[in-house]
Amino acid sequence: MNEWLKNGFFLGLGAAVAGTEKVQTYLDDLVSRGRITPKEAEQFADELIKRGETKEQEWTESSKTKMKSMFNDMGLATRDDLERVEEKLTHLESLLKERQMKDRNDDNE
Repeated sequence: MNEWLKNGFFLGLGAAVAGTEKVQTYLDDLVSRGRITPKEAEQFADELIKRGETKEQEWTESSKTKMKSMFNDMGLATRDDLERVEEKLTHLESLLKERQMKDRNDDNE
């Protein structure tokens, strides 16, 4: 599963880099032909970056939700589940130690 996520990340990263390069080439071409100014090209590129970041955040949140749902459907424990189990285990261990100490004290009397 981890390899699958990593491959998906690199695929997205590669697409973003390729897309960025194509946009920059297109903007450079528009500037060289005098259709837009360098400042307009920069503003357009900045706007695209902002939109991309917004979409990335939306995708990340959506992906997290879907992954949590998938893990839940598969019956996998969450981090919170594991922390609750660890707390219970720690509590039970301390109760067991107390009981063992009490039993030893009762045996010594």
